[in-house]
Amino acid sequence: MTYKIDKIDTGNISGQMLDELFALDSAMAEKYGFLKRIRNAGELKESYSAIFASEDNELFVIKNDEISCGILTFLKAADWNGNLQYKLYIRLSGAPNQHLVADLEQFANEKISKYGQIAIITYNNELPQLIEKYAAKVHLNANAYTLSKSDINTHLLDETIAGLGAKNADLNMVYTDIISEEYIERYCDLFMKAAEDMTDEQEEAYVRYIITPEIQRRQNENGAKRGQIHHCYMVFDGDIMAAKTNLSVNKNDSRFPYQFMVAVSREYRGRGLGKWLYAHMYKMLFETTDFEKVLIMHHPKNKAIIDISLWAGYKFAYSEVTHLVEFKA
Repeated sequence: MTYKIDKIDTGNISGQMLDELFALDSAMAEKYGFLKRIRNAGELKESYSAIFASEDNELFVIKNDEISCGILTFLKAADWNGNLQYKLYIRLSGAPNQHLVADLEQFANEKISKYGQIAIITYNNELPQLIEKYAAKVHLNANAYTLSKSDINTHLLDETIAGLGAKNADLNMVYTDIISEEYIERYCDLFMKAAEDMTDEQEEAYVRYIITPEIQRRQNENGAKRGQIHHCYMVFDGDIMAAKTNLSVNKNDSRFPYQFMVAVSREYRGRGLGKWLYAHMYKMLFETTDFEKVLIMHHPKNKAIIDISLWAGYKFAYSEVTHLVEFKA
């Protein structure tokens, strides 16, 4: 069985190759459970134009006897703290075998030798044979869950809003569509405080995300330029921000909102604030936004928040693990 890994000239893709890549992208989205963001070959071409504008970013197609069976994307990109990192994303249309694993290892070794360290991203734990060949450290470990609009139970949300509102009558729920100067200091303080307890911290190579008022101000500006709406619900005890959650919607394409960072201060846990935040967020989203599915990522051991997501109607979609691999002389 012979495999080839061919580099694609993304600035000069024929119509036939673009159709082939779109079919392959669609097949892999179906296989892994990804959101189907790309709707046609034209959108795929636009996506490639943005991703591969930098000469550091490369696209490769895996072929077996001239039949395309996978895509490798190699990117130079900043992590969430702005540190540059080389990333190899591996997506396959079928199940890997020992011959393919050997070819992937050779390809990865060339990149590792050239750059010293790379991140290898795999899905649904399908390439343990490859990862086991390296003294890899897990950088990020996440399960993706999606919530379809049709799976939102508005009656349940209404009951929860009323019930937990009465239970937490001493607290105040506040909504904002931007983290303004009024909230920014307390927002960042709670974000960093909650980050200390994240299960992600258990991973050997995890790097904590740093948020400061200045960083958040830049995110506000960049989000506005990209047409992003930042929905945020916050729970206050007087002037103290006790809990919060966030959800981002692209005004230009609202199909797939992204929810992130549910944070509840330690002193206020056990009062149902996570569910209370979710209920408000999804009630609002259901009534105001034309969307297909919301995406959220959870560390597999973060049972408390996973249970709340499942309660709200989320369903498991796929797993994604980022492994850091370093060159060994």
